Amino acid sequence: MSVELKFKAILLGTVLTFSLCGTAYAAGLSDTLSQLLVTHERIKAAQFDLDAARSNKGVAEGGYFPTISLTANVGNEKIYTQNPLTTPTQSSMAQREVDLSITQTLFDFGATAATVGGASLAINQAEVALMLAKQNLLLDTLTAQLDLASAVRILDYQTQSETSVQRQTELENARVQRGSGFSTDVLQAKTQLAGAQAARVRANGALRQAINRYRALFHSVPDDLNALELPSIMDSLIPESESIIVEKALADNPQIRASALLAKIANTEIARSFASGYRPVVAASAQQKYKRDVAGTLGKKNETLVKVEMTYDFNMGLTASSTLEASKSSHAAANSRLKYTRDQIEEQARNAWQNLQTARDNAEFLSNQANISSEFLGLARKERTLGQRSLIDVLAGETSLINAQAAADRASTDVAIAKLTVLNVMGILDLSVLQ
Repeated sequence: MSVELKFKAILLGTVLTFSLCGTAYAAGLSDTLSQLLVTHERIKAAQFDLDAARSNKGVAEGGYFPTISLTANVGNEKIYTQNPLTTPTQSSMAQREVDLSITQTLFDFGATAATVGGASLAINQAEVALMLAKQNLLLDTLTAQLDLASAVRILDYQTQSETSVQRQTELENARVQRGSGFSTDVLQAKTQLAGAQAARVRANGALRQAINRYRALFHSVPDDLNALELPSIMDSLIPESESIIVEKALADNPQIRASALLAKIANTEIARSFASGYRPVVAASAQQKYKRDVAGTLGKKNETLVKVEMTYDFNMGLTASSTLEASKSSHAAANSRLKYTRDQIEEQARNAWQNLQTARDNAEFLSNQANISSEFLGLARKERTLGQRSLIDVLAGETSLINAQAAADRASTDVAIAKLTVLNVMGILDLSVLQ
């Protein structure tokens, strides 16, 4: 198959794969991504954060339950008593004591409720962070898959170009030796060959970098790079206008949702700080003490105490006021970060839409350029055979075609990545968009 026909077949297959909803989406890639969304360290870290948030809520809810305290001691107690009116006394006993108490908070004016509310919001924030980690990992892995497949194809184009120029150079050199060619054409062919070799080296370097990126994400590299599975992206999920993308991004983007939850958490901290700093705590408690040979008194002694008490601690350094002001400032900072995040996501959404439109137009024009370059090269080769074209024209056409093929291939890959970026900024990038 000629270079031109091979390129057309590859490009057509690539475009169809990127733009159509493929019912025959590769199960192998889907399974690999499903596994990565569980086992990748980035996901495991986010999952551990979620587990920690759930445990912290259990800690916060402990404020609703009674606290049991048990103290037991045994020792030697010596007491010496001297009174001017009586005879001095002295005792030494092996005293034993067990104290058991249970305390239940009755009212703390919302301090515990605010703590539990903040812990619940922290769980929601960790869940959103896990969702964000999965979406970003999907974007990175699919981009790496597409980039690696494109790098393989581009290196193939450049290798074909080098081989073709090498063959043309050898043929022209043979003509010169027979006396029917020109030495200047041979030199020009060698110049083109050097350029083709340099392009092949650059393409090989780009492939090495693509492999490194792939390995960093997938932890392995396929044995056959030419058999890489290309993801199929559902065009039906791409909105038809920039305004729709912006609207969905502002509503569903995980970064915005996470920032909003942080602002709510900061608001609950204000309530907790106020209740803890400016309100008392009312608690009920029951105590039972078992004593033996304590306080210089032989024998056993039992004490029972049931009470309701109010406790209010106030630091004279006005720490309650400082804590409350700090909570209010943290809440204001969280709200400002939320507004800034919304501005950033809106910008990303608009840029994602523009990049998609640019990538689509660019891919169309570059594909057309590659087709024109292919037709020119075919005619130039025929005219060269008839003696109507110089070798320089053919070599220039060869270089132009390969460059156009590589650019068109890269452009088609950019379209696919741009679609993934749009879905990611909208907050809907998951495995379902590939099926």
